[in-house]
Amino acid sequence: MNLDFVQTNAADILNTILTTLENGCGEPLYPGDERRLFGEAGLAPIFVTFFNAVNDGCRQKLLRYARGEVLDALGENNHCTRKPAEKAETTLRFSLAAALPNNVIIPEGVRVTGNSKYFATESTVTLQAGNTYVDVIGVAVEGGTDYNGIETGSITEIVDTYLIPEISSVTNTTASSGGTDVEEDNAYRERIRSADDRLSTAGTAAGYRYYAIAADPNNIADAVVEDEETQLSVTLDLYTKSSTKYAFLGGNGLHEDTLLVYPHGSSSAAAITTDYTVDYSNNLLTITIVSAGALASATQIDIKIKDTPPGSVIITPVRYDGTVPDAALLAKVLAACTDSQIKPLTDKVTVQAPTTHSFDINLTYYTTAADESACITTVEGEGGAIDRYIEWQHSGLNRDINPDYLRKLILAPDWDGAVPATRVDITYPAYVDLKSTELAQFSGNLTVSHVVKEGVI
Repeated sequence: MNLDFVQTNAADILNTILTTLENGCGEPLYPGDERRLFGEAGLAPIFVTFFNAVNDGCRQKLLRYARGEVLDALGENNHCTRKPAEKAETTLRFSLAAALPNNVIIPEGVRVTGNSKYFATESTVTLQAGNTYVDVIGVAVEGGTDYNGIETGSITEIVDTYLIPEISSVTNTTASSGGTDVEEDNAYRERIRSADDRLSTAGTAAGYRYYAIAADPNNIADAVVEDEETQLSVTLDLYTKSSTKYAFLGGNGLHEDTLLVYPHGSSSAAAITTDYTVDYSNNLLTITIVSAGALASATQIDIKIKDTPPGSVIITPVRYDGTVPDAALLAKVLAACTDSQIKPLTDKVTVQAPTTHSFDINLTYYTTAADESACITTVEGEGGAIDRYIEWQHSGLNRDINPDYLRKLILAPDWDGAVPATRVDITYPAYVDLKSTELAQFSGNLTVSHVVKEGVI
């Protein structure tokens, strides 16, 4: 059943037009009356066309009827884009008449053709000295199924001969395949319709971040969601096989590069390669003891290694004002993110406050006598460069302490009425690379001075 937003039946539209004309004229309009003929032959077709266009435009807002660019727009709203045409591929063999004593470079993009279809080399390849041919993937210059099915040996002409004058011939050693046309409206429409099925209940980082902010959107500016990382400290027994000692630890979240191995009971770490080697494959950490090393006589070893347990999620929210969230706000975030409709049963969710790194501000800026007053307001006034920098610096996690941003605000302010300084010397803050859950906070220590200096600074 079609959905009509306006009347589009030609007979009904004509009847409405004639009734309106008769009411306007104050008398019946019989067949042959020129006024009736004007309504039938002149007005009716125009209104039928217009109402159908209006009806179609209204229908286009609905997924059921949308097509073309309108369907693309509806798909974008659902984070589902139309699949473009894909290009067919084949294997191209470039050959020499005889082997050469030097390498021959075949650049990316060299075009070849056969059956009026053009392909180009996907990458640069080298035909090594002494060889007579080299193979490379050729990609159709256009997407679409028309480039599929070009049989072996059908591509024989080099278009860009000037790029590879040494090459005597080319041929495709496989039939072309893999080309697809642009996704048709009906297939795309069904994919848009089912796009919501993609929404995961497996606890995605984006999903947890959304619900963490939604717990109190007026206070929570952002949240970082990461796998929880723990430090394992365990004692492992050594097992001997074929005169070689081994220790094993299972787990799919171990960080091999953080491993430290100690003789049991010792605080001095053994040396990798000299005392032991390590392999981490198939989720099994295998430590092999070197027979001539410091662990050769040991029966146990102590190890420390970082681990990311599966399903362990840690959420770190940050407030708009840069202050550390209190216990009540953290509890609100935890409640939102552990709701039974949101958290998978297998996830362990922890909410923590960010750690902080304080910074001072100590700077001297330069201006001219003519601009002194306005420049002081721009830099030191309420809502000026320093205030904007402090607000920017503490309003997001994983935002490195960056004096260059303060320098930009002072030298190139972009708000109305701002007057830049001519130069600035920043003693503090210094650049600090912060961790993903670390928050920059202004210490309150502010030392600012200015110098009036004419001429070029």
